[in-house]
Amino acid sequence: MNIDEPTLMVVLGVTSVTASAMFFTLHAAARHIAGVRSWALACLSVGCAVLLDAPRLIGDWQWASLLFNIPFDAGHALFLAGTAQFVGRPLRRHGLSLLIAIAVLLTIAFTLFVPDSVARIFTQSLYQAGVNGLTAWYLWRYRERQSSRAYRVAALVLLAEAAASLAQGFLVITAAAPITYAAPELPFANIVTWLGVMANALIGNWILFLLVLLRLVGELKAVAAHDPLTGLLNRRGLRAHIHSLLAPGRPIGSLGVLLLDIDHFKALNDRYGHDAGDSVLVMMGDVMRTLGSPHVMPCRWGGEEFCFVVDGHSGASLIELAERARQEFHRASCAHPGLLSGATVSIGVAAMPIDGSFEFSRLVALADAQLYLAKRGGRDRVCSAAETDCATTLTS
Repeated sequence: MNIDEPTLMVVLGVTSVTASAMFFTLHAAARHIAGVRSWALACLSVGCAVLLDAPRLIGDWQWASLLFNIPFDAGHALFLAGTAQFVGRPLRRHGLSLLIAIAVLLTIAFTLFVPDSVARIFTQSLYQAGVNGLTAWYLWRYRERQSSRAYRVAALVLLAEAAASLAQGFLVITAAAPITYAAPELPFANIVTWLGVMANALIGNWILFLLVLLRLVGELKAVAAHDPLTGLLNRRGLRAHIHSLLAPGRPIGSLGVLLLDIDHFKALNDRYGHDAGDSVLVMMGDVMRTLGSPHVMPCRWGGEEFCFVVDGHSGASLIELAERARQEFHRASCAHPGLLSGATVSIGVAAMPIDGSFEFSRLVALADAQLYLAKRGGRDRVCSAAETDCATTLTS
């Protein structure tokens, strides 16, 4: 079968246009994901170029070359720009315009001013190989954990298309026979090229579509695991964190929990309003986030209650962390223009060794009992299961 057969080109063109429609649909539903619109425009540009050239209705080869190669090469540049945006490394200012300008100038130069099919096909093969190779590099270097295999496959598909373009350029420039438009004299070169295009249209586009869907799923999981007001983990997210800490093979000797409860929060809401109450909750979230680390995980437990889950720390360091949280929160709340005397927090601290009888619910119950003692003892203080008395308040 002739690889330039119009039927094959129509199929590839329709496939690209269909992919464009799906990318436009994704862009409408998830405008915050960068690069999807550029991918949609890229598929549309490539699809229109192929569909326009498929019937071979344009008798003048120069016009046929201009109407096919310019949108086809522009589509490759748009793919590169979209991929760079998607992975968070957008092209420099005017980078896309420069790439498209290069493609236009090469096509015009070797079609109208110096009509040379060998030079035209060779330079455009190098251009497409370079653009696709750089796009593959972006995908290979940037791999989200939940979709690393898809990134690798997409990169390999684009790398295969780049290699096919290089092979076509090499075969054309080393051909002994004269070359005309579309190089029908080199059927093998055309087969190699169209196999690369088919791989990208039938596989590569849909893998990119999958990458967008996987990112959306990851965002939904992140939203489900985090508190929308403070940005801290919620209980669902904390359960996943605890599960990872207790996984077999993790060298964790003990686990500590700090339960924090903002004092008189209902009265604060009633007196200053719910906006001020939300501001206080956000302050607490900010304080806890600054004190967090890979071994200190902050969480919004619910309502005005927060918690730290700490792995591998001693009892003294847990109390020190609690005191820092108490003091930093009071200092931050005093700076709020609507709170004359600021707000305070009571904290209960507990720790347990990780052994065969460990239960996180028991650890939380111990910390909760200490929190009750802190509130019963006058609030604005820290009580620890390892201590017989509450730590005295340090705020004036």
